Amino acid sequence: MNIRTMTLVLGAGLTVAVAGVSATACSSSSSPAVNNNKDASASSSSGGSSGGSSSGGSSGSSSGSSSGSSSGSSSGGGVDCGTTPSQHLSEAGTIFCGFGDAGDQYCGIGEQCCLGGAVAGGFAPDECAVYGATCTNGGGDAGTANEQPLQIQCNQISDCRANGNTGATACCLAGNAKCATGYTCGSSQTGTCAYPKYSDGTGVVCEGDGGGNTATLCQAGEIQVCTQQSDCVTGTTCTFGKWKIVNLGFCE
Repeated sequence: MNIRTMTLVLGAGLTVAVAGVSATACSSSSSPAVNNNKDASASSSSGGSSGGSSSGGSSGSSSGSSSGSSSGSSSGGGVDCGTTPSQHLSEAGTIFCGFGDAGDQYCGIGEQCCLGGAVAGGFAPDECAVYGATCTNGGGDAGTANEQPLQIQCNQISDCRANGNTGATACCLAGNAKCATGYTCGSSQTGTCAYPKYSDGTGVVCEGDGGGNTATLCQAGEIQVCTQQSDCVTGTTCTFGKWKIVNLGFCE
């Protein structure tokens, strides 16, 4: 092999070597791009987490803001007024008893509604029982009246008469019930919530034994319950509200 040929061979070899080094360098420089993709994925995952956090923050903020705003605008005192209660019309002797799995729950003639008393983790479901019987759904040894099951014998005067109290002239929330904070109860209390809501009380019972078709007052300290205006005495208006969780009308 002459010197010229050797020079060409060495030159070609040097070119291949340089190309190899260059390829290696390119390969090496492309590796971080792969890692960057993983980082981007992690970043995306982090972004998802961040998004979740953002979502959670947004949800919390939105919910808190909405709830807080709703409460604030509804009640001004941190009370959520919710939906204004509506009338639950039923035939005489059929008593509204809250809400069951199928919607409105009613007790038929010969029955009363029993609001559930305290049980582990909350309160027992409302249920129907024999009219005039002691309610036994929950309560047990619980010490306060609010933890005991409570009877509702009527939503209107005609419920009393249909269930044997033929002389009844009033349907009354007994036991010195109190107007809940933030609600409007007749002229005794004005709140931001436009309807009445009462707490405490020992039950809704039939009163009066004079007969006749004219409503009479409940005993002192009691709240007159109604479904229509004829259940109220002159000078008061049947206004729909709540006692605890049950929708009832009150003569305000």
